[in-house]
Amino acid sequence: MEKINKTSFLQKISKFYKRLCKKYNYFSSIITIILTMALTMGIVITTKNIMTTDEVVSIAINSAEEAFYNKKYDVAIEEYQKLQEKSQWPLQNLKIAEIYSIKCDYVKSNELLSKVYEARNKAITNIDKKELQECSDDELTNELVVTYFMNGESKKALEYGEVFLKENSNNKELLNTIFNIYIMNNQPDKAKEIVNNYPNEDLTVDELTILARMNMLTGNWENGLKLLEDAWNKDNSEIMILDVIEQVYSYDKDEFVKKLSELEKKNSDKEFFKVCLAKVYSMSKESAQKSIEMIKKISDKIEDKRMIKLIEYKAYKNIGQEEPQKVLQEILNDNSESFIDLYIASLYSYENGDCKAALNYANKSILVNKNYSNVYGILIPDIMIKEAKGEELKLEVIEPFFRISLNKELFNPSVVLNIAQYYSDVIKDSNKALQYYDIAAKMNPKNAEIYYNSALIKINNQRENEAIELLNKSIKLDDKTSKYYRTLGTLYLNKGKNEEAIKAIRKSYDIDKNDILTLNNAGYYYITVEKDADRALANFKGAYEGINEKIDNKTKEIITDNYNRIKNYKKGDKNGSIISQFKLVQ
Repeated sequence: MEKINKTSFLQKISKFYKRLCKKYNYFSSIITIILTMALTMGIVITTKNIMTTDEVVSIAINSAEEAFYNKKYDVAIEEYQKLQEKSQWPLQNLKIAEIYSIKCDYVKSNELLSKVYEARNKAITNIDKKELQECSDDELTNELVVTYFMNGESKKALEYGEVFLKENSNNKELLNTIFNIYIMNNQPDKAKEIVNNYPNEDLTVDELTILARMNMLTGNWENGLKLLEDAWNKDNSEIMILDVIEQVYSYDKDEFVKKLSELEKKNSDKEFFKVCLAKVYSMSKESAQKSIEMIKKISDKIEDKRMIKLIEYKAYKNIGQEEPQKVLQEILNDNSESFIDLYIASLYSYENGDCKAALNYANKSILVNKNYSNVYGILIPDIMIKEAKGEELKLEVIEPFFRISLNKELFNPSVVLNIAQYYSDVIKDSNKALQYYDIAAKMNPKNAEIYYNSALIKINNQRENEAIELLNKSIKLDDKTSKYYRTLGTLYLNKGKNEEAIKAIRKSYDIDKNDILTLNNAGYYYITVEKDADRALANFKGAYEGINEKIDNKTKEIITDNYNRIKNYKKGDKNGSIISQFKLVQ
């Protein structure tokens, strides 16, 4: 939309109504009033249109935050230092410690965290009550604990957290963080103590969902699902309900699906458990269609369609057969300034490729609700990656949003996996990627895919023994996925362990006989190890004929070259140089 020159617009309107007044003097005062009102309305409408298209919504509250969001860390540190000089309360120094943590300068970060703790204790006794009330001790203590944890200091994080909870047992944000660290450190008894002592009077919908998750992660499924149902009954437009379902599913999907299925059968008149199952089914390509069918059955019985449409959107994303934005369009409300509607508007703009609008809607949603971690940790990064189109500087600006997300909600497997994939696939920082995959594995110890992704990084770093160990973990958790065996077989071939290799390759083939990568690797084994050209040709041919548009170019090239080489080999050009040119795929 072309920008409107508001000054020129005002001048033209002014001249117009002066001519009218001169010509129709009797009505001049009335005309003046009418035109003034119309002019005012016109300016409002024009301004609204300009804001819709040209405004850049900022969530920064000061110059330090602005620099931080743009990954200008040195500038941010200077600005936070200036702000800190004006206050005894050490929140700004905590922000600097977080920056050092993100930069992996854990020594400086830890030193500053220790000083923040001392300054905080001193300030509590020295500053007046009015200033103390304005300070957010809950925010400071929680972020201090999270930063220690992210610095790899789990023990210290718990020590400080336990001290802070003795001082204030009602700090629910910190209770949630400490609970999560106990879970990740495999301390279920300590985690249960948090649940048992959780203040449960006058709980908000958000707090009900958090307590529901705590119960389920410590094995109290019945109470956890009851609390989640209470949250749904209070407000079925609360997106955290869907997130808790996703988090618990990722932690222990088999048990969770079993419990939900039992309750859905016992309570066939309740839509809540059907919604839960629809959400669970939406999360994988294999079951996404089942989710869509379930939503169609219950849609008419649910007045507010936004949550079930978000589930349907996720299902269609996983299927990949229908444009997911069509589902969002059905619940799009351009006139609403509520958090959930702004969030949906952002998703819709993102799916339609309007990254600027998507980012503005996401930022507006933060201004309404600053505590929803998925906006910082998933939505905004996805938008920025799409907008950046590979530009390194733009991609690096994403990093600060991940840390904010973890401060809001430390136990968020979706966010942590998103961070790991960002460092692995986008930034190509294998050390940071492994760091976050390690955290994800503590959150999801039964998730085979996490170990597989970590194994791929280890392979690229020539740490094959560690990769083999991780792949065996994946197989122990999930022995029905062919790629785990295929990749394991590739590693064994590289190490000359041919017997173990063909066993893994055959297992991969048994699971998925149409996997062209497995067929290629079987062909490689038969020609390079057994020198059986006929069996090699059959496998390479099967791999070649299975190539489709979903296969990446590098894999296509390897499979095509292998197929052409084996045909030449069969024609009689049987020399060692050809055999050495055959290649494996992972």
